[in-house]
Amino acid sequence: MVDRYDAIAIGSGLGGLTAGALYAHAGKRVLLLERNTSFGGAATTYRHGAMTVEGSLHETPDPRHTPDPKAAAFEALDLYDDIEFVRAPNIYEVRGRAIGPPFVLPYGFEAIQAALTARFPRHETNIRRFLRHVRRAQKALDYLGGGHDALWRMAHAAELPLELWAVIRDFRSTVSEVFERFFGDDEAIKIALAANVHYYTDDPDKLWWLVFALSQGGYLEGGGSFIKGGSQRLSDRLVKAIVDEGGVAKSGCEVFCVELDDTGRASGVRYRAEETGPEKTAEAPVIFANAAPHAVVKMLPEETRQEFMMPYRERPLSISLAYAAFGLNRPPSELGMTHYATNLLPDWVRKLSDYKHSADVLAEAPGDRMPVLAVVDYNRIDSGIRGDGLYPVSADCLDQISNWADLDREAYDARKKAWLSAILACLDQEWPGFADAVSESTFATARSMRNHLNTPDGAVYGFAPPARGRMGSPIHVETSVPGLWLASAFSGGGGYPGAMNGGASAARAALKEGT
Repeated sequence: MVDRYDAIAIGSGLGGLTAGALYAHAGKRVLLLERNTSFGGAATTYRHGAMTVEGSLHETPDPRHTPDPKAAAFEALDLYDDIEFVRAPNIYEVRGRAIGPPFVLPYGFEAIQAALTARFPRHETNIRRFLRHVRRAQKALDYLGGGHDALWRMAHAAELPLELWAVIRDFRSTVSEVFERFFGDDEAIKIALAANVHYYTDDPDKLWWLVFALSQGGYLEGGGSFIKGGSQRLSDRLVKAIVDEGGVAKSGCEVFCVELDDTGRASGVRYRAEETGPEKTAEAPVIFANAAPHAVVKMLPEETRQEFMMPYRERPLSISLAYAAFGLNRPPSELGMTHYATNLLPDWVRKLSDYKHSADVLAEAPGDRMPVLAVVDYNRIDSGIRGDGLYPVSADCLDQISNWADLDREAYDARKKAWLSAILACLDQEWPGFADAVSESTFATARSMRNHLNTPDGAVYGFAPPARGRMGSPIHVETSVPGLWLASAFSGGGGYPGAMNGGASAARAALKEGT
């Protein structure tokens, strides 16, 4: 027997979940297939011994506070009723020789201007001008983004010339070039404003200014928030939205073939519930692929693969990450941790552009150099992930698959263990007593990301941000195969907003095609 549905979502990351949930919300019956044993992809929260590990989410803009691609899906699916955002008290703290005394970046443009001016008084005028430049770029990009009707555009037309100038002037500028224009060679203030540049890429010398202004501007304006209970809450809620509308969700099922009909249109999938189990077939005229094109192409007939991959061949992949998770037997505040997010800069980082060398550090066994670490103390907010277990703390850093690709299992495990110990020692040096308080720990690498997420080279944000001055929409959900839609970070951009935007865009396109 063959199961028939209105749509099939391959993969249960936020892109596929959003596409499936929105399609189900429109009255369609959806089949969700996930190769792992749990749903969520990167958006997972799981137990490791007695500690809770948040798989990816540290912070994301609350879609109610700033313009955010997640907002449309949250509103359409009534997610606000079940998903609670807990805003962090500030964006982050920065510690390290390059910054001098620790600096805390608040959220809200007025608060940011006051904090930066107090710390860097000689830049007072340029701080004000820089923040105004960010806001103008945000407004111009929002205006040009197509999310408003004609009446709104007419009402705001008078504002456009100044806002548009912010886009035109820096259309071909990088983050480093804009920072240089405003702050010269003062690297401390650049780091103060962009210590979390690894949220986007590893190299501010290449990162397009307009991508940074739009994304970082959201954090500057509204701060960062954590989903109470962890990212698994969001994934589970989206699965529920599919099932509640008559859909079916199956984990532990790996799709190995996308079938096409006689016209070349996607018509269904073949999958296995177990590696050696029998093949199963499901039919649907719409397929949402929550995956990298590099994974989807292997599911297609040989004769269609070259054309399918053509749009993606020249697009570089995003960075990857490694993270250490720790479960402490006492509150981190007792050890001197005072902020939700802290960026620890090693001594070799003297300027913002040094971030591009951070991923290289993990290519060898620990030595004199540490990577830049983003440390998160989930206990500083009402995160809802501790439960009755240990106090969770994580430390993330940039990574790349080449650091681990050639190691056999024994060598790989040994280096992982060594780096986990090195990161623990680094945190203990910063907050004495940290190591003694750790009862549980684990470490994941770019290789872990590749294996769990099935992404090429462990790319965690899909493709790298678009090159400076590149025209065209960042949303690319249509593929060369009719009926097959890309619904992932590779179609909508990195992070939670980008993945959900890719999924929502795929659902809208499929619904529009069907009308």
